[in-house]
Amino acid sequence: MIYGRNAVLEAARAGRVKRVFIAEGLEPDPRLVELARLARIDTVPRERIDSLAHGNHQGVAAELAPREFGSLKGLLASDPSLILALDGIQDPQNLGAILRSADAAGVDGVVIPERRSAPVTGAVVKASSGASEHLRLVRVSGLASAISEVKRAGLWCVALDVSGDLAPWEFDFRQPACIVVGGEGGVHRLVRQRCDARLRIPMAGRVDSLNASAAAAAILYEVTRQRAGGGTSGA
Repeated sequence: MIYGRNAVLEAARAGRVKRVFIAEGLEPDPRLVELARLARIDTVPRERIDSLAHGNHQGVAAELAPREFGSLKGLLASDPSLILALDGIQDPQNLGAILRSADAAGVDGVVIPERRSAPVTGAVVKASSGASEHLRLVRVSGLASAISEVKRAGLWCVALDVSGDLAPWEFDFRQPACIVVGGEGGVHRLVRQRCDARLRIPMAGRVDSLNASAAAAAILYEVTRQRAGGGTSGA
């Protein structure tokens, strides 16, 4: 079950909504008009929505078909230029925010380990404002072995690390790349060791790091900047 007008609409656009519940008496909204064209609508008392969804549901909730995850082999066969790999992102809000940034930055696929990761629930879809529904998500049993497979496919793999050797603008992201973002404890040692480089985001204040979603957004937009013609700091 997911809730919130944007999240439900994006899921409907992606073809994953089975049924939409809309509270009685809502003010006109173009999003609701589009939803009515895309999915089956049940108009119900607002109390029913309250019982289905927790949080700011905006009078809209939806039942989803099961999420289908792709394979890493299939992703690599599509000749990706940018992959995001997530290591230990266990907070649903963080995961949703990262997926929203990934979609905005044009990431070709997101690799998520089966363990030590938040499941892609309605809360994640809501936090991503529905962007998760448009991304190619891949589940892997082990992230370290997945990184090795990505490297064999010809992508450079870089890990975000507070002790990294390079700033993001010192790495050439104009080449195909996989970026690994870790949770509160950072990227795990074995995964970090499999990567080609470790990048740090310089911090001018007293706190030594950003949270995972902010760090992911920062580095993804450095990729976007370089690929738009900005180049590296030495280019």
